[in-house]
Amino acid sequence: MSESKFKWAKNKYIKSVISLILSVININLVVSLELWTKSANRFVVMLFGGAGAVVCYLLINRFLGQQERRVKVHALLWGAAMAAAYVLGCHMRRDGTALAGLKGLAGIIVQTGCLAIFAASCVVPFLQGFPGLHERLRREAVKGKKYQWWHIWLLNSGVIFLCWLPVFLAYYPSVFAYDAEGQLYQVIAHDYSTHHPLLHTLFLGAFFKLGDKLPGSYPAGMAVHSVVQMIMMAAVFGYTIAYLYRKGVSAYLRNALLIFYALFPTNSVLAISTTKDVLFSALVLLYTITLHGIITRQKCADADGSVGSGLGNNRVWFLYVLWAVLLLLFRNNALYAFILAAPCVFLGLRRMKGEMSGTWKKYLIFTMAALILFAAGSVSLKAATGAHNGSPREMLSIPLQQMARTRVKAEETLTPAEQQEVEKYLPAEWVFAAYNPYLADPVKNRAVIHDDPAGLIKAWIKMGIGHPQIYIDAFLDNSIGYWFIEDRTHAQIYGIGTESGFGYLSTDNRTMPAGCEITEHSYLPGLRAFMERIISDNNYQKLPVIRLFFAPAFYWWMLCMYMAVVIYRRKYRLLLPVVFLVIYYMTLLLSPTVLIRYMYPFVVTVPAICCCLSMDLDESDSKNIQ
Repeated sequence: MSESKFKWAKNKYIKSVISLILSVININLVVSLELWTKSANRFVVMLFGGAGAVVCYLLINRFLGQQERRVKVHALLWGAAMAAAYVLGCHMRRDGTALAGLKGLAGIIVQTGCLAIFAASCVVPFLQGFPGLHERLRREAVKGKKYQWWHIWLLNSGVIFLCWLPVFLAYYPSVFAYDAEGQLYQVIAHDYSTHHPLLHTLFLGAFFKLGDKLPGSYPAGMAVHSVVQMIMMAAVFGYTIAYLYRKGVSAYLRNALLIFYALFPTNSVLAISTTKDVLFSALVLLYTITLHGIITRQKCADADGSVGSGLGNNRVWFLYVLWAVLLLLFRNNALYAFILAAPCVFLGLRRMKGEMSGTWKKYLIFTMAALILFAAGSVSLKAATGAHNGSPREMLSIPLQQMARTRVKAEETLTPAEQQEVEKYLPAEWVFAAYNPYLADPVKNRAVIHDDPAGLIKAWIKMGIGHPQIYIDAFLDNSIGYWFIEDRTHAQIYGIGTESGFGYLSTDNRTMPAGCEITEHSYLPGLRAFMERIISDNNYQKLPVIRLFFAPAFYWWMLCMYMAVVIYRRKYRLLLPVVFLVIYYMTLLLSPTVLIRYMYPFVVTVPAICCCLSMDLDESDSKNIQ
């Protein structure tokens, strides 16, 4: 055997041994961290461990065998983040704390390091584009488009709407849940508040008032609301699929997205729900694909079917402004994300060369126009309704949770002076019973903050310095569903069960004043019972792979994989359409709790933007940010 062949065989043997050792360590770590393994049948656990060890070995061995150093580095960076989220989530779920002293920190670092290699081995195929699959999708891409894009739009919109109709009949007249009664109380009393977006309150109130003039009264009005919202959402989803068709995306991906939009229970139930997050999510989707079209120079069809350049077509910029203004009006915290995202997109466009070199000027002009129109619209709505400002409590969700957790967990270690100071804001008479590690509302709504906000901030800082670990745990518990894919607490925040209508989604019928009741009448009770088992009894959690699609964190990590691929392939311009989503996600980490409706913009947008990658990655690198 020649020296080169001997060296190659030796390296291969060493990598195989390392892969075997790491696979055994990793699967044992997973078994020790997972809760179900403690109560499951021993044979099942052994079977899971054996199969898992084989899969781990194959993936890690393939990862270590990669010749390109860059792919390993990129995969390890993202793999470390995924492993850290998994380890922290498991510790929070099992122990109620992320760290148990310095020994606990060392253990978490070691566990994260070991699992990071396995996670990195799972990331590599995404970075490399699943060789073979990518080429097949490229071959199946639309070559000569046989249909006009609006035909595809109407067809897909119609299919989605028809698939939702049975769910509408099952929940007739609507899923009258979440904040519906609070918003309609404002309409009835003509006492408006900016706590909920005024535009959505007026939108919902218009159908409620319409019900007073229709046969069947208020339920009929809400039924019309459901149908109109279904049409709007189906049209947006159909438009998205038509956008992919114009872009030349494979029919496999477009059909998969169609099935997801039409049949995924979250989409069909929320389409008839009264929550503001539904239309806001549709606007985020429209805003994202419009910005994506501008950045990738996607061609846009005119009304007569002719095609014009998306870059120079002022109609595209008009749509950009329209979607931006509406999404800002439909969600209060969207403004923070938009303002922070705008400079990032601006700087990215500023560095583009070639045909895209002047795009930053238009972006700056139309973004400023959107902000001005939003400000004018917001002031006008407030003046027309006489609305008063909402409470600033929403911004204090995490700080109040941290203080309450400190009061509950470390009451005995607080000095009498500290107890007296915090008593002013979080009285002992209710805080111990009200504190919920996964929901800030009970504490936030009852905290005393108006008399001395500066004192509250000082007390928060002082307690944080003395109890940093409790503050970290309070933040992690309150946001765990956004980053820990195995979390289940988000599906039982308000309870669980068909009778209550609480679970993964809320389908409870909210109480209205006498004479204004929204009475339920299911025309398909069998289908409703089936749907309730999924979204109220949380039976989806019993399905090993499918349940991942229901997890809010799944869509965040899906977006992370999009960013990982884009950065690895040096297609940096493709980061610009998702900057808003990334920053908006940061605002969610500070929200009162984790609910799938808060993550719904990601649920409808991230799969669509990921489908675009099949075409975007093959475009010329000359369009990249230099």
